[in-house]
Amino acid sequence: MDLFSLVLLMTITLVFYQFWRLRAVAEYIIPVAKQYCVKENLQFISIARKSTRFKAYKGKLDWHLTYFLYFSSDGESEYIGEIVCHGKHMVSIQLPAFRINSD
Repeated sequence: MDLFSLVLLMTITLVFYQFWRLRAVAEYIIPVAKQYCVKENLQFISIARKSTRFKAYKGKLDWHLTYFLYFSSDGESEYIGEIVCHGKHMVSIQLPAFRINSD
């Protein structure tokens, strides 16, 4: 095996590992978002990734991901919040002002 083949193999392995890591974070964030909605008495609709960056946060280098959180507070209106996580660590959840169901 020559040097080019070795570098190519390592690059492909790294790309697959990072893809696997991003999938693991996505699978982690969905139940967290659902639990948050249940806790806040909101209806979870869906989640979508907004941005992906590789950067340091509190001295740790990992994926810094921002997700859109689609939710409803009254079953009729849809609102879009934002979830920020660093790897599998939740950084923040920001929701817009929303109507509260008075039932």
